Amino acid sequence: MDIKVAFFDVDGTIVDNHSKKNQSSDMELVPASAVEAIRLLKENGITPFIATGRSPFMIEELLKGLEIDSFICTNGQYAVMNGRVMYEAPYSQALLDEIVAVAKENHVPLLWMPTHHYVLSGENQEVLLEALDNMNLPYPIIETNLEKPDYKIYQMVAGVTKENEHIFEPIEEVRIVRWQPNGIDLLPKVGSKATAIEVILDKLGLKPENAVAFGDGLNDIEMLQTVGCGVAMGNAHEELKKHANYVAKPVYEDGIYNACKDLGLI
Repeated sequence: MDIKVAFFDVDGTIVDNHSKKNQSSDMELVPASAVEAIRLLKENGITPFIATGRSPFMIEELLKGLEIDSFICTNGQYAVMNGRVMYEAPYSQALLDEIVAVAKENHVPLLWMPTHHYVLSGENQEVLLEALDNMNLPYPIIETNLEKPDYKIYQMVAGVTKENEHIFEPIEEVRIVRWQPNGIDLLPKVGSKATAIEVILDKLGLKPENAVAFGDGLNDIEMLQTVGCGVAMGNAHEELKKHANYVAKPVYEDGIYNACKDLGLI
């Protein structure tokens, strides 16, 4: 393999927020072996990218700790390479209107995700607060009224159970991806981590076979399908493993390091 770039999901992939709880920082949740793997990748001329559903402000500590300056955030809606914005696709006002209308009618809380903060609004907020706490994520700004914001939104999360997620299905432009028992991502159908990866590969003059990607969730399916080598973590969703070229050990069993070693990347 002639790998030049490596894309890493965060939660459940390089951050072990499943077996470790109540840590004060994300870097405390990154296995030392994963830090070493990323260092060795860079030594071997392979550029690491973070590729996550989080907003940029939520990965600042990881970027600094791992010495990475290129990333894809909000599931592909916002991408930066070497500190420069390469791609962005905020939600249209029409799509925001539709989502807000459904949420209001069904008393569902929404999490707005611009680039530098995130806001929880609407009723029954405790549903999403519990999900965020389980993921060791920072506390959001709280707003009581569920109104359309006047800033760019790159991702939205709704607090609904599996049984009730159908309320958003009539919105044709939305793709629903579950990430917690009580939380779903409401993603534009035209965007994904894969869309941003394609833009980045084009900018770098690279082909899919020059890229490897590591993930664990349903929002990583397109990413693994887009690159030459897709790696699913051992702790990944079973559906994701079906789309992987290689299934690694779990993140908490040095999965990143061992996969990079087995694939000849380090």
